[in-house]
Formats: sequence, C-alpha cells, structure tokens
Amino acid sequence: MALLVYVIVSLVDMWKSYTRTSSKTDFLFFILTLITAFVGFLLSPFLSLAFQWKRSRAKRIIGLLLIAVPVGLILVSSFLS
Repeated sequence: MALLVYVIVSLVDMWKSYTRTSSKTDFLFFILTLITAFVGFLLSPFLSLAFQWKRSRAKRIIGLLLIAVPVGLILVSSFLS
C-alpha cells in the first residue's frame, strides 16, 4: 500500500515538473510509470525512485526504504526456509 502511495505521489510530482518545465524526460518518466503501474506494478517503484533521485532527498530515502524492506524480507524468508 505504501509503495502505491509513493508511486502516486511521484506521478503527481512528474506531472507538475512536466507542466513547469515542458521537459520531455519528465513526460517520459510520467508515461512509463503510469503504464507500468497498470501493466505490472514491479517496475513502477523503481521508476519513481529514479525520478526522485536528484529531486528530493527525503523522497529518495523513503523510496529506498520502501523498496529495500520488502526485498530484504523476501531474501531473509527465503534463506530461513
């Protein structure tokens, strides 16, 4: 659920950035993240993190934690079983 909220917030940031700067890169990130959110959600958080990487330190850290914690839990559970 938290990853979905993170992706939605990033989509809003991408759209705001695109409307402010008319950057084609921001628009490309927006379209790709939107498509992957509906087709296969696995790539969307990574695209959102890539977009936020140089823009907002706080959102970058939140994204890293939201991605790293589930991956870490999956790895730990696979090693324990």
